[in-house]
This record gives sequence, structure tokens and C-alpha cells, in this order.
Amino acid sequence: MVRAGKMRFKAALLVAAIATSAPALAEKAKSNAVESAEDAFGTSVPHETIGIYDAGNVRGFSPGSAGNFRIEGLYIDIEGGLSSRILGGETIRVGTAAQGYAFPAPTGIVDLSLRKADGELAVTPFISGDSFGSRSFEVDASIPLDGKRLGLSGGFGVYDSSYANGTGSQGFNLGSVLRWRPQSGAELLAFANHQQFWNQTNGAIFIPTGNFLPPPVEFGRFLGPSFARSSSRSDAFGVLGHVSMGDWTLRGGLFHSQFGQGTSFTSLVFVNANASTDRQIIARPANGSGAWSGELRLSRRLRDGPRQHLLTLDVRGRSVDGDYGGSDRVDLGPAGLNDRIEPGPPGFNFTAKTGDQTRQITGGIAYGLNWKGLGEFTMGLIRTRYEKRVSAPGLPLARGVSSATLPYFTVAAPVTARLIAYGSYMRGLEDAGSAPGFAANANQVLPAIRTRQYDFGIRWSPVKTTTVILGYFAITKPYIDLDKTNRYGVLGDETHKGIEASLTTNPFKNLRIVAGGVWQQPRVIASPTIAQPVGAKPVGQIDLRTRFNVNWTLPFAPSVTLDAYVNHDSSAVGTVDNSVIAPGSTRVGVGARYRFKLGGKPFTARVAMGNIANVFEFIPIGAGVYGYNTKRNVSFYLTADL
Repeated sequence: MVRAGKMRFKAALLVAAIATSAPALAEKAKSNAVESAEDAFGTSVPHETIGIYDAGNVRGFSPGSAGNFRIEGLYIDIEGGLSSRILGGETIRVGTAAQGYAFPAPTGIVDLSLRKADGELAVTPFISGDSFGSRSFEVDASIPLDGKRLGLSGGFGVYDSSYANGTGSQGFNLGSVLRWRPQSGAELLAFANHQQFWNQTNGAIFIPTGNFLPPPVEFGRFLGPSFARSSSRSDAFGVLGHVSMGDWTLRGGLFHSQFGQGTSFTSLVFVNANASTDRQIIARPANGSGAWSGELRLSRRLRDGPRQHLLTLDVRGRSVDGDYGGSDRVDLGPAGLNDRIEPGPPGFNFTAKTGDQTRQITGGIAYGLNWKGLGEFTMGLIRTRYEKRVSAPGLPLARGVSSATLPYFTVAAPVTARLIAYGSYMRGLEDAGSAPGFAANANQVLPAIRTRQYDFGIRWSPVKTTTVILGYFAITKPYIDLDKTNRYGVLGDETHKGIEASLTTNPFKNLRIVAGGVWQQPRVIASPTIAQPVGAKPVGQIDLRTRFNVNWTLPFAPSVTLDAYVNHDSSAVGTVDNSVIAPGSTRVGVGARYRFKLGGKPFTARVAMGNIANVFEFIPIGAGVYGYNTKRNVSFYLTADL
């Protein structure tokens, strides 16, 4: 489970409808997450996502909120969002996927790939809708300007979105990627992305007034007042590339991202024991943030018979400026649990906002050894300096500086021709995210935190079409949640120890199965300075998460593919003292796609139904604070390669 406030995404989602590897645009109509998955840990292709992990949850923590983003392998700080107009893929670098990766991080790396022109002209329209009432239209294109040397990809999308909790938004995005390959071993990429949304409404946050779960609420009912609407805008651009000169490789990139939001609102529903509620609304004045970030990396490869040595020098940095705070809270009176209230807009009294500046510079050196037949070993040392300045109204400027030297190593060795053993150890200094909108210190950006992880496991391929991964991990971080005064901050130390497993197999020619799970023991050791009772388990963390996906292309009708999933999440504690348990759930979904040609052009039509049994589940998103899951939904899309 991902707790609210741990995510740094200030728009709705950072990455929507992206893939694990950047497919050519002409292949978009053939995208299928189950067929594309190399493991069960997390795969996204255009408009489909499967797996036990994603950018918001790896081993119970969020690499997204930790700021562990890379784009084409290079460090980037993302404020706001990037869209699928420029993004073609997402890979979670954790476990076996992190082996040999330069400068990994304890929470995992979210490695984004850009959508690139491949030398062929292609236009891909896409239309979609669902039973919530959402509608969208997108067009992507790949345009060769000079064969495969120079090409442009890009597109636009327009959206009228409705969500499971009755909220919605309207918006559009557009973006493009210019790709230049002047010679073999050299590539330069430049991208620009813009997205804008309006009429954004936020779902109600349910807060019981005692140690109990709220009774189930009516699915999909918007409870907040209609005036509680906001707008947002995200912009990003950058240039990056690499050049190889014999055994030397130089890689680098420079990026800018910016986010702005108009007056925004959070609807609070305080649920009493008799199921009556008291309503409040929090309003925040317009806020925003902007970041410059980049990385320069120089590598030298040395060949020594069966051994290859790789030495890498790296420097990266970021400069982030933002503001938050100034909010006001207004009582809206009592109401029934499922009643929608429509008071007139109250007069909010905003106060001065707090300014926040982050400056970070990091240098690193890494050594890698690849010994044919014996395995691969990497080790590195990172030195980072982190500075934060906070200018709060009426207070003197607060400045904090922390520096750290962070080692890591990874190793992978073949045991047999089909069995590989791996292991790693690493330390990190990561962002702690920002406080959620319902906290007393809403939107406050928290200082950096120290992290630590080790893991080991095996990757086994008993036959060519089957891969099994089994691993153990242990991660330690500060425990961050709401205290008794409703402030979001550090309450102690949090450790996750667990086992993760993945199975990908084609038992028959037309049948593909991707299944996996993570069994973990999340535990908390409270800080001795915390006066409130702190239980042994962290809020919102589950012990067991499993995902099962199957794809079957009908042998008697190869243009038709059927698919299904079974997702399970176990229960989670809902309060810091562990006195409330939120039950988990099992959700089942099915789908089908039909590939056909019209006018000689390939088309794909897909329909899917999620959460068939309409299972309801309250999800802890903070200490004593709850949202709920997505109800049954039927979705469809039609796309083509023109």
C-alpha cells in the first residue's frame, strides 16, 4: 500500500500508460503487458499495467517519492508529471534488474525510457472509454526526417476523466522527442512535454473519530461541494545523449521540470460511531515548484581476456524551489455518511506561504567486473551533499546541511547454465516526500533520510520458456506518518524483511502466465521521544501481495486473445497504535482483445472488466485516514497503426 503524502507527484499521476521497454510507435496496437513482461515485478505498456511493484511501491516503499527517477539511465528530478506522449517505458530496477546497474538506490530505481522515432512513418490514433464515464482521444506519430539518422516522435491527447470515487477532471497533454544519431555509437535526444488539467475534484478522505473502521460507503459518490475544483499544469524539457569512442563512453543530460497548481481543496469526512459525519474542507492557495537536474557520466572499459573491467566516474545534481502552506480549514456542518453537501463557497483566509529550497550535488565512482563464466560484480562509492532552506512566515530562515558517503556492491554468479545467484548491499540518502493534504503541515517537503538495504536470491530458467525468481530482502528507513497532533513526520525506524517471487512461463504455445508475490514483515521501532503509543506494524503496510495474470490466444481464432487476473492484498493496520485493522481483498478481472485489418491497416479493439465481484475495501492512506478501492469497471479502447 502507498500512503498518501509519500508520493511526490503533484499532478494526478507521474507516468500514465507507459511501457517497460520503448516499443516502436508502429507496435502500439500490439501492446500487451502480459506478453511483454520479463518478470512479475512490474510491467507497463501503453494503457496496461501488471505486476506486484510500480513507481509508487517497491517492497513497501516508494522509489517515486524517494526521487529515484532516471530517464534513459540518467538522473532526473521530476516536478509534476510526464506523459506517454514522450515516455515509452518504465523499468523498476530492483533485485535481479539492478545487477550491474551503476549507482542503484535502496528503494529501487524507476528507469524511464523515451519514445523514439525508428526511421519509419507511423501514425497511431487511440480512443477509449469506461463505465465511470471517462473518454479520451490520443494521436501519436513517428516521423523520419533523415532516414534513421534524424526523426521526430510526438503527439497529443485530450481527456474527460471520471474516477471510481466520483471525482473527475478534464485536460490535455502534448509532447515530442527529437532523436539524432549522427554516427554509430552516438545519439542525441531532446524532449518537451506539457500537460494541463482543470475541473479537478478530489475524493473525500474518511477519518473515524474513534478506533474503528467506517462502515462501507456508497461506491463512486462524490461527497464534496462542487466549488472544490482545482487546476494544474506541468511542463518539462531536456536534452540528453551519449557518445562512444572506442573503450570510452560519455553520457549526460540536463533537465527542467515545473509544476503549478491553482487553489486546491481536500474534503474531510469525520465519521462518528453512529455513522453520522461532520464535514470540513481544507483550502490551499496556489502553489508550485520547479527543478533543474542533470547528470554527467564518463566510463572506460578495459578488456583482459575473459574479463571486462568497467570504471565509471559520475556527477549529478539538482536545484529545486517550491512553496507550500497558507491553508485554511472551514467546518461545513453535519451530514449523513453518503450525503453530498452543497454549501456556498466560504470565505477562506489564506496566510503567507512557506518557501522551500533544495540543493544537492552528488559524485560517485564505480567499478564493474564481468568475468565470462564466473559472473558479474560491481561496487561503488557515492558522496552526496544535501542542503535545504526553509523560509516560513514570521520565522528566521532555517537551513540544514547533511553530507553522506554511501557504499554499494552487487554480485551475480552462474551456479549452473540455467541458475544464477545474486546479492547486493547499498546505502542511500533519499527524499522523504511531502506531507499529505490532510496533515497539519500539509505539503511540507520533509528533509532527506538515510536508508539501507541488502538482498539476495536466485534466477532459474528450467526451460527456455520459463523463468523463476526467488529473493530475500531487508530494508531499513525512518518511519514517517501522522502523530497525535496530526503532523506528518518521523516517528521511529521502519524495517521491511521479506521474500519476493516471480514466475513467467509459456506452458503452451498460445498460453502466457505471469505470477508473483511478496511476503514481508514490516516492523516499527518507535523513537524514544514519541509520547504516543506506536504499534509493531507500520500503517498501511501489508504482509502479502500476490498478482496472477494469464493470456490465452485462441488457437482456432488467433486474432482473439483472452486474459484474466487475480490480485490479492492482505490486511493492513490503520492506526499508529495498531488498534484498527483494515481487511484486505481479492479482486478478479477479465478481458479480451481482437486484432483485425481495415483497409490493410492493423487495428486492435479491447474490452476489459475489473473487480468483477465489486469488492469494497477501505485502504489506510495515513494514520486513522482512509480512502477506498476501485469498484467494478468496464473499459474499452480502439487503436490502429496507420
